[in-house]
Amino acid sequence: MDKFIPGMAKVGWLPMALAALMGLGLAGCKAAAPRIVVEPAAQDLGERPQEPLALTYTVRNEGQAPLIIEKVSTSCGCTKAAVDREVIPPGESATLQVTLDPTEDDLYGDLLRVIYVRSNDPQNPEVQVEFRVLIGKPEGG
Repeated sequence: MDKFIPGMAKVGWLPMALAALMGLGLAGCKAAAPRIVVEPAAQDLGERPQEPLALTYTVRNEGQAPLIIEKVSTSCGCTKAAVDREVIPPGESATLQVTLDPTEDDLYGDLLRVIYVRSNDPQNPEVQVEFRVLIGKPEGG
C-alpha cells in the first residue's frame, strides 16, 4: 500500500504547473507571420474573340503580420500582371490585375496562363493562379 506524504503532493503539482506556464509562454513567442490567399485560384474564361482581356484576382492577407508582395510574374510575355499595392496589412486585401492581348502575337486556340505571386509568407512563398481561355481564330486568318 502506498503511503501518503503530505509534502509530496505539493512537489508533484508545482513542476507540472511551471511546465504548463512555460508552454503557454513559449506558444506566445511564435513570431506573427503573414499568410497569402489569392482567389480565385483558377478562372475559365470560356470562348472569347481575339481581343485584349482583363481580369482580376483578390490577394488577401489572412496572417498576423504585413504581407509584402515581392514579385509578380507570368508564364508568357503576352500576359501582364500587377498588384495595386505591395504591402497588405493583416486582414486586408489588394487587387491583382491581369491582362492578355492575344492580338500581339496572333494567339488563338486553347490558352492556359499562370501568374506567380511571390511574397514574404514563410509557409507559402510563391502562389500560382491561372486562367484558361479559348481564343477564336480571327476571320481570314
